[in-house]
Amino acid sequence: MSLGTSALTQGNADKAQTHLEHALQLHPTSDTHYNMGICQYMLKNIDRAIEHWKKSVQMDPHGTDAYVSLGNAYFLSKKESGMAIEYMQKAMELAPSDPEIQFNLACMHESQGSLNQAIELYNKAVSNGLERAQPYLRNAMAKRMKQNI
Repeated sequence: MSLGTSALTQGNADKAQTHLEHALQLHPTSDTHYNMGICQYMLKNIDRAIEHWKKSVQMDPHGTDAYVSLGNAYFLSKKESGMAIEYMQKAMELAPSDPEIQFNLACMHESQGSLNQAIELYNKAVSNGLERAQPYLRNAMAKRMKQNI
């Protein structure tokens, strides 16, 4: 798997795919499925990426990375906010103080018009050190104020 991971790090998804396919044949692991998901996503094979991340979650239901990747794929590529929120919420349950997860989930809620939930999560992200969440927090608060006028 290390050759596949190395190729991924170098941005060579085709080479990574070859090495990761071999690793999956020899000894499938949660990490190998996760990395194959990244590889497939880089190659724009979204459905295959999702399949591998789901296998990663099945093998290791306590790892947050695959849940985050599933959430992002459903949100950004599949435009399925409900599924995206479900996976990102699971990631947050596993890592409740991770500001990146809080931020991603806040963005998803904001896109759905759930401003109170978004504001709460942006606040948490800022409190946990993610400064780039600050302008998003202000914008969401302004949207909520505008709704209340």
